[in-house]
Amino acid sequence: MSGAARLAILLHLAGAALSLGLFAVARPPPPSRLAGRSGPLAAAGRWIYWLIRPLLGAARAAGLSADGLTWLGVAVTAAAAGAAAQGAWGWAGLLLAWGSACDMLDGELARSTGTATPAGAFLDSNLDRLSEIALFGGVAFGLADRAGAAVGVAALSASLMVSYARARGEGLRVDCPAFGLERPHRVVAMLAVLLPAPFLAPGAAAALVLGGTALVAAGAAATAAGRIAVIHRLLRDRSRSAP
Repeated sequence: MSGAARLAILLHLAGAALSLGLFAVARPPPPSRLAGRSGPLAAAGRWIYWLIRPLLGAARAAGLSADGLTWLGVAVTAAAAGAAAQGAWGWAGLLLAWGSACDMLDGELARSTGTATPAGAFLDSNLDRLSEIALFGGVAFGLADRAGAAVGVAALSASLMVSYARARGEGLRVDCPAFGLERPHRVVAMLAVLLPAPFLAPGAAAALVLGGTALVAAGAAATAAGRIAVIHRLLRDRSRSAP
């Protein structure tokens, strides 16, 4: 099983390397939602959006809806969580990558077909949280000791607090500036440890996943604390300036 995972990962990496070369030659304009953003993750985002463009066309041709893609992404991420729970880190990483691709495609499909609605955005946000619950729960089971379970729960709790702080602030009509370890960063961080894991000895693979999950927990906790502090300050300043 681990040999098959290694082969699948290598094939995906070879395809990614080839697409990067083509992307560098094509130099397509960035999608509207990434316009004005800079940095390594923004550059990676431009490449990924260009890479999944054929999948977007295939989804439109197949008559898939944005909500359908959202549910598909959740199902694939749940499968990733199941693989992680069994310690199949490589398969967990590959499935997480495809589940995240579905999560990117659903919004693009809604915008390109003019079917974006508040109901769809609400569903997408809630299912994103379910995906994170499943993923970090699977990692906690896969690490199979108290330290692993504690780190998995910490990463899950901190990730949810990042999203809750922003949602609560928006509910109070406060726009919190984007910073810290948001969901795309957390997905990339987990991919960075899950995909190399099958090429290591079992103990080293578990240690790598544990360390990566711990970094996600710490980064998400710091982001949540920062958002709480910023939003609280903005609300307090608004109260002071109110007549």
